[in-house]
Amino acid sequence: MKLEELPLLDIFNSLRQRHGLPLGVDEYLAVLRSLQAGFGIGSRQELEQLCCMLWAKSEEENRLIRRLFGEMWKQIESHPVNYDLIATENSPVSLNETRSSTDTSSLISDSPTQKNYESSSIQTATTEESSFDEPLPDLETPPSITPEPVQAVQAVRSSRGNREMKRPRYMLLTEYFPVTKRQMKQCWRYLRRPVRQGVPTELDVETTVAKIGREGILLQPVLMPPRTNRADLVLLIDQEGSMVPFHDLSRQLVETAQRGGRLRTTNVFYFHDYPDEYLYRHPAMLDAKTVSDIFEEIGERAAVLIVSDAGAARGNFDQERVDNTKAWIEQLQQSVRYFAWLNPMPSECWQQTTAGEIARFVPMFEMSSQGMNAAISVLRGRYIAGEVMHSWLM
Repeated sequence: MKLEELPLLDIFNSLRQRHGLPLGVDEYLAVLRSLQAGFGIGSRQELEQLCCMLWAKSEEENRLIRRLFGEMWKQIESHPVNYDLIATENSPVSLNETRSSTDTSSLISDSPTQKNYESSSIQTATTEESSFDEPLPDLETPPSITPEPVQAVQAVRSSRGNREMKRPRYMLLTEYFPVTKRQMKQCWRYLRRPVRQGVPTELDVETTVAKIGREGILLQPVLMPPRTNRADLVLLIDQEGSMVPFHDLSRQLVETAQRGGRLRTTNVFYFHDYPDEYLYRHPAMLDAKTVSDIFEEIGERAAVLIVSDAGAARGNFDQERVDNTKAWIEQLQQSVRYFAWLNPMPSECWQQTTAGEIARFVPMFEMSSQGMNAAISVLRGRYIAGEVMHSWLM
């Protein structure tokens, strides 16, 4: 199947009209330009990841897009179409005409029954896992890809009259992560640096009692400002390479910290393998800023959490990566007091890898409920310097 024959426009229209995602023509054309440039054409996983990156704004939308792609792959495999017999050089058939017999939009229901929902919850996860490793069938990249951007414009214009957009009526609740979203929020709330600040509204019992003892009568209670959390969090997240399977986990970590962490500020920066000279505010390695400038801005009392597999996912050892990581960790130590490292790979996989060596000079923990709690304890200043984090490091 050729790339231009994939029903991406059906998925785009379904996301807009059936599920109410605020997508415009620019988002659709951005996918087409990326495909022309060679991005997202290597496998099904790459194509899904490209659309999720350009169209999804939350974890729920990300899962929705992957579910629609799963239905599309299933429909293509169950109803293959011989496009070579349909379309000839002299009479090319448009994309919508060839799709008439295999329209994937009819598979997407707004109000599924409870039975269908339960079965789709299980099948979606299976479809996503199996589709990641499968290449696109007979994928060819033509010299010029033009999958009807005009039709996308017409679809957007026709839906402008509907001010009341439909919203998803349900979402998949199953989380295949070592630490759930609820556990993440609970962990973040332990990261506190309470400071009394603001208008005095709380009763200062001790001072009020002492005042009564001096004056012999209660004329006016003594008030004090309430405690507010002044904790500042900086997330440094490894992107691309061996961290691709953990992108969803990283996004969930960022989302829970920003929305449910009850922190004063949460800054997120991205890097690949190790910060060489720049850190990036966008996961696509855009909006670069020098490491030295960032360390000067975040402040000494900021808590820095590094998220990376540190080479444990591939199970190899890279001395250059160890040396470079140690150099910027020493630079980090000169700027902040507390920092920790979360590794999405289990600790038993770190041995004889780059991660195992890095864990000798950085407090590193596996990304689990217990590991995240331990990392938060480090960020709160409860880590004992020189303590052996894992027995196999001895």
